[in-house]
Amino acid sequence: MAHAIRNEQARVLATINFPLVRTRDDLSFTARDWGGRLINWPRNNPGVASDWAKGMAFVDQEVSSLAAFDETQAYEAIEFAILGMGGRATCLEIGFVQQIAKAAVLGLRAMRNGEAEFAPVDPEDDQ
Repeated sequence: MAHAIRNEQARVLATINFPLVRTRDDLSFTARDWGGRLINWPRNNPGVASDWAKGMAFVDQEVSSLAAFDETQAYEAIEFAILGMGGRATCLEIGFVQQIAKAAVLGLRAMRNGEAEFAPVDPEDDQ
């Protein structure tokens, strides 16, 4: 927490609401296998409805925190998580995923600098 000292008393100015993430190993959705290799996405995920918010928090809190410290690590976290989801990684998928990861890190940087989060438009709202 950030503190300001006044009359020998500290008062809280801000609370950081995300985990301290400095490397891909610090992400809650990664793990190491028995050989020490990094597993970039949870295996055998049951796909329950409550995981929707959990998946969003992985990006909004953890990957965002990592990007504030090391954008290359955040880029790799996004890239390898997406590749780990589908289990298929030909040049086609890798090229697509790398561009998505670059755009995502750029968007996280822009949001840290005050840009609004993207909100998709519902086609029914345009009628």
